[in-house]
Amino acid sequence: MNNQLFDHSVGLILDIHLYSGSKKLRPEDFQGIELPPEEIMSLGSKRIHNKETLKPIQAVRTKAVSFLESVAVALYGGKLWIIPESRFDEVEDTLHTLANEFEAEKKRFMDNFYVEQNKWLEKNDKWADILRPYLDSPEKVQGRFSFTWRIFRMSSATRDEDLAKTLSDDMSNNLLREVSALASEAHESLADKDKATKKNLNRIDRLVNKLAGLAFLEPGISVIETELKNALSERDAEGVLSGAGLLKLVRLLLELENPYVLQEILSAARDNGDYRFEYTSDQAAHDIVASPPSKTPSSIRLPDAWF
Repeated sequence: MNNQLFDHSVGLILDIHLYSGSKKLRPEDFQGIELPPEEIMSLGSKRIHNKETLKPIQAVRTKAVSFLESVAVALYGGKLWIIPESRFDEVEDTLHTLANEFEAEKKRFMDNFYVEQNKWLEKNDKWADILRPYLDSPEKVQGRFSFTWRIFRMSSATRDEDLAKTLSDDMSNNLLREVSALASEAHESLADKDKATKKNLNRIDRLVNKLAGLAFLEPGISVIETELKNALSERDAEGVLSGAGLLKLVRLLLELENPYVLQEILSAARDNGDYRFEYTSDQAAHDIVASPPSKTPSSIRLPDAWF
């Protein structure tokens, strides 16, 4: 299974850096004022640039992460993304587009850098004495921004059996946590509705699309994708789901939010068996105590060849 998994996926490291527009507060900023000792108080930061002017650039980073969340599995706090090889071109094209947008927003920010900096000092004239000494030059600020990524073959992981197994398990577990969390949120939002619109079902559609691309991780992933797709197929011509179709989806979501059920689906698929979905009442499903999802190890050492 590991070899097949790594044959059908690529790893991606997304590296985006931003200018914070702030500096650490220092004791000398409060000369003449008695401050508590360090064991009582830690100094925070002072803003030397209006954070509102940075939001368009920050929004591009958010877009990049949101896109990757829709197609890939994130590992180790988003340090590593596992992408289906079949979506390699889509990911490359999208990141290039976002990198261009990032550069355009960075240029707009730098073109107005001095104007906005002076506005900020004028607005906070009372505190200008503790801001002005820490102002950065445009050249230094420009160097803080970067939008880069590295894509690499996962084949190097297969040379280390322990690493390969850890990555394989972590990919599956992280994806199942996503399925469970989204199913729980969707169930809660749809449980009291008499119909679900395209907007209500948008997140589930995205999940189905993501599962389709990541089916190579586990045979059970296709089982979950197919069951969700079948439930969504009962929508009317306007994309609305109601009546018995909505009830079926709600009860399916209730099953999928349970980690025990997800593990049973995977186990059955691994044994070439069929998992039988039981569309039980909400109360019956809630009576099953779900085990907390296992934590992803944070101390794994990624191969140097990947960097």
